Amino acid sequence: MNTNGVKWYIPISRRDRMKTTYSNMTRSFSLLTANTLRYIVSGIVLFLLFVSIPIAAQAEKSFLYIESNNITKGQNSIIGYERHKDGKLEPLAGSPFLTNGSGINNSTNGKLGPNDIDTPIILSADSKLLFAVNGHTNTIAVFGVMEDGSLKHVEGSPFSSQGIGPVSLAISGDALIVANRNEDPHQLEALQGGMLSNYATFKIKDNGSLTFVSKVEIEDGQKPTQVYVSDLNDKVIFGNDFQVDADFDGDGAVSKLFSKKPLVRGQIQAFKLDPDGNLKTSQTIMLPETAEPAPDVPSLPLGIWGHPTKNLLYAGFVTRNELGVFSYNVDGILDTKNSASENKLKFLNAVPNSGQDICWIRTNKAGSRLYAVNNLPREGTNDNSSTITVFDISGDNAEKPIEIQRIGIPMSGGTFVNNRNAKQPDSAAFQLDLDPTENLLYVLTQRINQTPENKSKEGNILHTFTIEPSGKLKVLNSRKLEQDGVRADSRPQGIVTLDR
Repeated sequence: MNTNGVKWYIPISRRDRMKTTYSNMTRSFSLLTANTLRYIVSGIVLFLLFVSIPIAAQAEKSFLYIESNNITKGQNSIIGYERHKDGKLEPLAGSPFLTNGSGINNSTNGKLGPNDIDTPIILSADSKLLFAVNGHTNTIAVFGVMEDGSLKHVEGSPFSSQGIGPVSLAISGDALIVANRNEDPHQLEALQGGMLSNYATFKIKDNGSLTFVSKVEIEDGQKPTQVYVSDLNDKVIFGNDFQVDADFDGDGAVSKLFSKKPLVRGQIQAFKLDPDGNLKTSQTIMLPETAEPAPDVPSLPLGIWGHPTKNLLYAGFVTRNELGVFSYNVDGILDTKNSASENKLKFLNAVPNSGQDICWIRTNKAGSRLYAVNNLPREGTNDNSSTITVFDISGDNAEKPIEIQRIGIPMSGGTFVNNRNAKQPDSAAFQLDLDPTENLLYVLTQRINQTPENKSKEGNILHTFTIEPSGKLKVLNSRKLEQDGVRADSRPQGIVTLDR
């Protein structure tokens, strides 16, 4: 205002008006750009959230498979479950999935041998294929694993196992190795000399079908129970042979003899797998005697597994209740022309195991814990069932494991006199497996009392244990498998798990 109270009018130049207009336009454009970018970013985030929903849900899918080992003609099957975070199992739609073959029928009162096996079902490294044995019909079923966990036969499945009584499987690259045990009491002609046991190899084609490559026959008639691929070099293969065929009660009706003469023996074999998938024997060793004085029954291996990062092989010394430890030289085993045993598989020691009849073994990925199934309760303890022992194999303990736990497996049913003329529970533990997170451990128990006197249908059970930070186990739950289609006269076998 001027001194007379009159407002002054200050003219604005054209240039100033243009500056003002430009400034307003710039602010408007900046606001528009910011809002547009905000909307674009929000849209991208919403889109990514939308497309990630099925991926996240898919990643949370966890599955478990076992083999029913159904003895009915053409009714053997794989039973699939979805594994929930609380440890509960829910049967998959379409389960059980028929293998188009039959399981082995060990219709005895717990005769050792036919069912004393491991890894009868396995997954490919990418978990897109599942392989399973048909023990009585001498074939290998191959399934594609669908996104929802369901199984579908690949073209041509099942395939001949190239032997009698396939029991164990392992994979090395694109090669499948099969252990043909040849101890089926319902294929006696082959068992009693008509055929030899063998380890056979196959090439796994891109579509999952199998092509036979090679075979190593066991000339003296030993019976394979398991085949295992080294974690350090997948061209090093180990085989476990085990046979207990004897008459334990003379003229009594309890014990049965399959072979024409009593045979109680076992051995561990080391093989080389060449680039073409041919299997070649590198070394065969008997177990050393660790007991003083030596009992009448020899020291036998039942169950082998390797250390994940060290050149160590563990074996269950079943007739000594000990865990055996071997070291092995990869280069020595792959050099099949050199027979010097000191450069191949070498016995280090055996440590006590507080359970009875140590069998199947697993180690964790960290190489700090080893889990072993003990088939029977041990006399002089409070055990009334099969047990699991946990060993510390961390650091220097890898070569001399230290037992840190023995835990009982929940059992149902009574007791009976087994083929060895000894009293035992109607049901006993066999295969075990860790889930991919190693938070859970699963164990299968089988109704081994298949005598007519056993009227109970219970005994085929899948048990779940939680693994504590210490590596020790705690019982979580048990699932009776009769509800899932497992017959009481069949003995389910094998466990594999996967996460997607």
